[in-house]
Amino acid sequence: MLRVVLSECSRLRGVSTVSLQRVCPDTSGWICAVACILVAVATDAVSSAQDAFVASDSVSFNRRIRPLLARHCWKCHGPDSAERQAGLRLDDRAAAISVLPSGAVAIAPMDPERSELLHRVAATDPVLRMPPPEAGDGLTVQETALLQRWIKSGAPFEQHWAFQPLTRPQVPVNVAAPPAWQRNPIDAFVWSSLSGQQKTPSERADDRTLIRRVWFDLTGMPPTEQELQQTAGRTWEQIVAGLLQSPHFGERMAVEWLDMARYADTDGYFGDKPRQIWLYRDWLIHAFNRNLPYDQFTVEQLAGDLLPEATVEQRIATGFNRNHMSNDETGLIDEEYRLEYVADRTDTTLSVWLGLTAGCARCHDHKYDPLTQREYYQLSAFFNNVPERGLLTGSNAPPVLSVPSPEQQQKLVQLQEAAAAAERVWGPLREATRVQVLQQIAASGELPAVPHVAGALAVSMDAATEGGVRSVGTKVQPVRGIAGQAVRLDGTQHLEHTGDSLTPDDPWTATVWLQPEKSLNGIWSKIQPTGERRGVEVIWRKGRVLVNLVHRWNDSAIEVAAREKLLSAGWQHLAIRYDGSGRAGGVAIWLNGRRIPLEVQRDTLSGTISTAEPLRIGRRDEGLGFYGLLDEFHWLPVALTDDQLAEWSRQERLRGILARPVAERSQADLDWLLDDWIDRQGSDEVRRARMAARNASTAVAKLQDEIPVTLVMAERSAAEGRRPTFVLERGEYQRPGEQVEPGVPAMLGGWHADLPANRLGLARWLTTGASQLTARVAVNRLWQQCFGAGLVRTPADFGTQGEPPNHPELLEWLASEYRDGGWDTKHLLQLIATSETYRQSSVIRQSKATGADSWDPENRWWSRAGRFRLSHEMLRDSRLRASGLLQTQIGGPSVKPWQPPGLWEEVSYDGESTWETDSGTGRFRRSLYTFQKRQAPPPALLLFDGPTREKCTLLRARTNTPLQALQLLNDPESLQAARSIAECVLLEGSDVERIGRVFRIVLTRDTRAEEVPLVMGQLAQWRAMYSADLQATADLLAASRTEGAASTGGTAESGISESGAAETAAWTVLVHSLFCLDEAVNRR
Repeated sequence: MLRVVLSECSRLRGVSTVSLQRVCPDTSGWICAVACILVAVATDAVSSAQDAFVASDSVSFNRRIRPLLARHCWKCHGPDSAERQAGLRLDDRAAAISVLPSGAVAIAPMDPERSELLHRVAATDPVLRMPPPEAGDGLTVQETALLQRWIKSGAPFEQHWAFQPLTRPQVPVNVAAPPAWQRNPIDAFVWSSLSGQQKTPSERADDRTLIRRVWFDLTGMPPTEQELQQTAGRTWEQIVAGLLQSPHFGERMAVEWLDMARYADTDGYFGDKPRQIWLYRDWLIHAFNRNLPYDQFTVEQLAGDLLPEATVEQRIATGFNRNHMSNDETGLIDEEYRLEYVADRTDTTLSVWLGLTAGCARCHDHKYDPLTQREYYQLSAFFNNVPERGLLTGSNAPPVLSVPSPEQQQKLVQLQEAAAAAERVWGPLREATRVQVLQQIAASGELPAVPHVAGALAVSMDAATEGGVRSVGTKVQPVRGIAGQAVRLDGTQHLEHTGDSLTPDDPWTATVWLQPEKSLNGIWSKIQPTGERRGVEVIWRKGRVLVNLVHRWNDSAIEVAAREKLLSAGWQHLAIRYDGSGRAGGVAIWLNGRRIPLEVQRDTLSGTISTAEPLRIGRRDEGLGFYGLLDEFHWLPVALTDDQLAEWSRQERLRGILARPVAERSQADLDWLLDDWIDRQGSDEVRRARMAARNASTAVAKLQDEIPVTLVMAERSAAEGRRPTFVLERGEYQRPGEQVEPGVPAMLGGWHADLPANRLGLARWLTTGASQLTARVAVNRLWQQCFGAGLVRTPADFGTQGEPPNHPELLEWLASEYRDGGWDTKHLLQLIATSETYRQSSVIRQSKATGADSWDPENRWWSRAGRFRLSHEMLRDSRLRASGLLQTQIGGPSVKPWQPPGLWEEVSYDGESTWETDSGTGRFRRSLYTFQKRQAPPPALLLFDGPTREKCTLLRARTNTPLQALQLLNDPESLQAARSIAECVLLEGSDVERIGRVFRIVLTRDTRAEEVPLVMGQLAQWRAMYSADLQATADLLAASRTEGAASTGGTAESGISESGAAETAAWTVLVHSLFCLDEAVNRR
């Protein structure tokens, strides 16, 4: 394998001057061929393994009959009463053996001849045959015979295995087993099942493989060189115990739970705006690290806010059920989406804790599991009492919790005290000055003169059709404005002026008052919507004003943007001036009477910008509209001077306030008058007091903005009362039916009367009344973590459609040990990781006849350890850790490491969102801290089967594709990590010593004798290539340069000689090749 990968990497890197940037089609074809072979071998072997698995079971209802009936019959004759055909129910014994209206009996215990079910499934007449031929899933001869045997034995029914009470089985005694296999109960169960098949387990894996395996399983990363050395002289039990105490254990455990909790840093849906909930992620890490018992872990996440004297940490934990998506799309129906959030919480809770699929019960009784639609809505009633809305407004939808650090809290108190002291001085002066101002205004009785410019266009918004202006689109909503009336726009309407008096080629000034309410708005334009897009437009994007003067789009145009962001709170006065010069320097932007610096993005205008298009106020061409308030638009056919522009907004604001009757002036009007008077006539004492109060208030606000908040759960107040819950007919929000109270499914034993009928009661019920299923689901996940697959292969479905456990007694024993042992997660992982079953080799023992393990290809008997591809997070973290680039601090806000540019722009409306890569250490944090945008997750995460976190994910797919190979070969972070290791090992002595260290760093093992000459030969080729091609060397070193983080060692870029550069490049490529090896990509 090493020889193949090295030769492939060598060949691929030789075809371009820029290493690792291209691969030839042969690579993907080779990978696809291997993948196809593996799939074919596995597929051919699956059925034989399953047949072997059930061979030891006679006619068990749960093992043999229930799956058969569920697959073929229950869709039409199962729990769903609305879909039940002919009044026949086959999931309930009493109904199945009762006499039907026709007089027939579907199942006559011990009498196959009288059992109509047997006659129908074996019928040759298509009219009589069941299932109907068009269903395409008729029973085989073997299945029919199995039904006959079962009926003849009395047709005994059993409760579904997952819903049965939990009983602790006796640990088998295997006197014939080796001593090592007699110490751990897990091994006793596995050995017993293997010996029953006349099989033996695999031999124990070598120490280095085991060390690498357990480090990945318990910390998500490989060991460092130092950690590897520290294992010498320690027992395996001590190594495992040490890893369970590692702070990285919590990070490892958190990744899968965050998938289930659908954690992300954005709201999802169309808007997908950022939200703050990273404190929940940090709580989760710390909860795993401190080994919070699973029952308390459950309570705090589902109902921490309802605990007596709930702590801040317990309230943060409730973010589990606030991780769902939230929608801010204009026009949505609030109640429809509020109920979507309730359903999401219900489905997620049932999936995570009970392993049940419940979504179909929103519309009808479950077709396969004994869960009625009424019971579904009883469950949803627990989550239907949150004080929330379906329409998200702003960011961080309430309820939210502010969580200052102790230092922030102390500083906040100090700043608030300082602000109060400043207010005690400023308050009396303010009120005295206010009286003085009002008296002076009343005495004057004059309004400021209206500036007059010949040929100007003025749109005051007081009349929709004044001055040749008309309203287009939906009806314009009038609101109070700066002077008289303004208009509120929501993107579906605008104002148009169709006159030809506006000549944008000549000098002009345009002013408008605005209050934007969205991050992207078309303020005004006079521009062609298609073609060359000639004209002028003014846009507000993410707080910045953009002005485009276009002769031909993307070719002949002026494009400038304000460097400062425009405040969206309150009225803002925007003025654009153009001197007609045809140069970007002739454009100026003024905000509230102050000229602001510009960023010139294009300055290539070489033609006219005049167009016959109408002037559109509140829209960009025919597309992007304006969301918010607009008032007092002016177009002046002159370029006003700086002094005129500075005074314009003041005069217009002052005139509007003074023209308004005193009784109608708002507090904002009065405050503006006061500030304007102080700016012009106030004494030094008054100005100093005002400045001190402003500065103190600003300091408080700035600190409050820095204090993190997090989304949490809460209940409606007592005054509001509990929100009623109804069964929704067909799941439609506008069709409420029967009102229901909080409750749980009868199949799990029903509700305990001593529990409160709220989320706290539900959380306690999950670990008491439904503990048998909760424990089974939880331990199955822990087994899956350590073996790559669970004892139940369908972790998202413990219902009748899911697979039964392949080792039921082992699952029962582990679930009992977990529940009865205090829900101790670390204890159970210690038990699993120290078992001989876990320590087996993952090598498939080949049959001499077939060349493969035809007996247990899917490892359902646990005759070997699991072998599987690492997740994206593990692959990235392992490379960064090996290189020394990884920053290992725990917790904190999400970070933005490198990703290909332009992805966010492609999925956000009009490209309004941009990924800005962090500088410094933020680029090299562990992957679980990477910012998760639901509409554009990190692309490498998706390539390696990571979820978008839009919905609860209990098990990631695990694929191997050519695209993954391409990512490994071309990832810039991998190249940086490889160079960091290369620079470190170049400080070693001989090449052989360097190679040995590279293998220990990347693969956690020493080189084998046959590998050294192979690697030495390949290294010689790379040295020759990079020595001969200085440009390729320079390109490689530029691509692998690390900025903002310290590497393990190496030489400064500027100090590298030509020969040193070629040497660094050759070793970088060698390390990078090892990153792509099978044993680096897979957990063995």
